[in-house]
Amino acid sequence: MAQQKTYRMGEFSRKLGVSRDLIKHYEKQHILTSRREEGNQYRYYYHAQYPAILISKKLQNAGYSLREISHILGDASMTETAAGCARRIAALEREQLLRGMALENLRFVYTCQQKALEGTLVGSWTLEDRPDLVFFPFSKMEAFLSLSTEDTEAMSDWIDATPAVEYCRLVRDEKVVFGFAASAEQAELLGLRGSHLEQFPACRVFCYYLKIPRSPIGGKANTDADEIQQMLPPALAALEAQGLEAAGPILVRHLFEATEDGQFYYYCQMSIPV
Repeated sequence: MAQQKTYRMGEFSRKLGVSRDLIKHYEKQHILTSRREEGNQYRYYYHAQYPAILISKKLQNAGYSLREISHILGDASMTETAAGCARRIAALEREQLLRGMALENLRFVYTCQQKALEGTLVGSWTLEDRPDLVFFPFSKMEAFLSLSTEDTEAMSDWIDATPAVEYCRLVRDEKVVFGFAASAEQAELLGLRGSHLEQFPACRVFCYYLKIPRSPIGGKANTDADEIQQMLPPALAALEAQGLEAAGPILVRHLFEATEDGQFYYYCQMSIPV
């Protein structure tokens, strides 16, 4: 039987089109092994080891950890590999859903940025149909709300779901509350929860765009009155000019940040039920 060819690390990595660091890392994780010959410190790898690298890259790209891959290539049973595959399918389906939502969100933000550069965003408005919304409140202007341990854990899921989930302000009764908003359908699909979730039924909304001066991150926060005074007058004036009236709490959707002439601003969309 012909002896299979061995390769030093540099040649082995070049033949496969991977980096030496990847070979070293796989060996450290016990996915590969090497041998050394007496008289030198070179590492040698067998030709028959290349499938382990290709399979490992395939599994890595599917989201498996190197520890999981080492177990799969070692002594994992069929039951274990099938269970692991089911977990990765569920995780990738969620990731695909999130990425699709995030892509839609970022396309919308990019469109707004282009309009802002053209000077046509601020002061513009549209009438739109808003779906059923779910709102997860977590902070007032000056301090966090008192959340239970369960709600704190739930908040982590909401943060992980951004930008598919929106970071928003809710303006109601001259008070401002910060939180996350998502359509009821998205919240259900993503398994988002919370004991103090607010639900807002589908309605027609007047969407008004504006930019608001803000302090540097970590600077002194505005008061409720400051925030409302900066946002409401221009939006309500535009609403009144169309012969419409606000018919519920106002949701302020954060779009993007920008600095102009040394002043910090955030651009937002005010969604006013009519």
